[in-house]
Amino acid sequence: MKILTFILTFVILSSCVDSKKPIHEQTNIELKLVDNIHIKKRLNETDSIRLNNEQTELFVKEWNNAKSEGLYKMGPEFWIIVKLKNDSIRKFRTNSNLIKEKNDWTYSLSDSTLISSFWKPEYPFAKPENYNPISFLEQVSSTLKTEKDTLRIGMTMIGDFPIDWVKEEHIEHLIKLLESKEICGCYLNPLSSYIPTDDFAEKGGYAGIFIKAYKEKRKVELGLYSCPKVDEKLNAELRKWWKERK
Repeated sequence: MKILTFILTFVILSSCVDSKKPIHEQTNIELKLVDNIHIKKRLNETDSIRLNNEQTELFVKEWNNAKSEGLYKMGPEFWIIVKLKNDSIRKFRTNSNLIKEKNDWTYSLSDSTLISSFWKPEYPFAKPENYNPISFLEQVSSTLKTEKDTLRIGMTMIGDFPIDWVKEEHIEHLIKLLESKEICGCYLNPLSSYIPTDDFAEKGGYAGIFIKAYKEKRKVELGLYSCPKVDEKLNAELRKWWKERK
């Protein structure tokens, strides 16, 4: 009789458990720790769109305030890839307002159109605010291999660089790149009538321009096109300035 009473009590208590209470606690995202966020249609494909600062803040806010919905099977419409500044990666699957991370426990966002809106870039070209100096250099250092050659991928970008685009946290890394003659693609504004197809840039050339802009507290200026090379005289000035500043 006692055993039967125990079983009935357990069944009754179990039925009262909230089916939407997460099995695993949701892990919030700290905005200040985010390096970048990309959206993809499929996890393993190369096509992706990098979220700008405003979109990044929106996604972080939506995820941190997402409502638990319980176990739910769904086919992902988009993948959201969050790269943190410590190089760790978090991957989210989304469909409409539903989102999940490590398992099938699902959460809902307040805006069912938010994620799909990220897949529709405002411009067909990149904008400075979508990158920082480090990710910019990673992009222009990319190559595309064909059957006959290896092509350098330049940066076609529209819009002005924000005055605080280069931050102090970037300088130490950029200083180490000043002497780098690694070949990179050129910068091109789509308004330019000239395309530097036969020219190239050097990673140290870009690094010098970025540090100089920070030092002089002004915007990065690359004109309509730019294929900067390592500038030994400028590098010596920048190294001296940084050493004295530290």
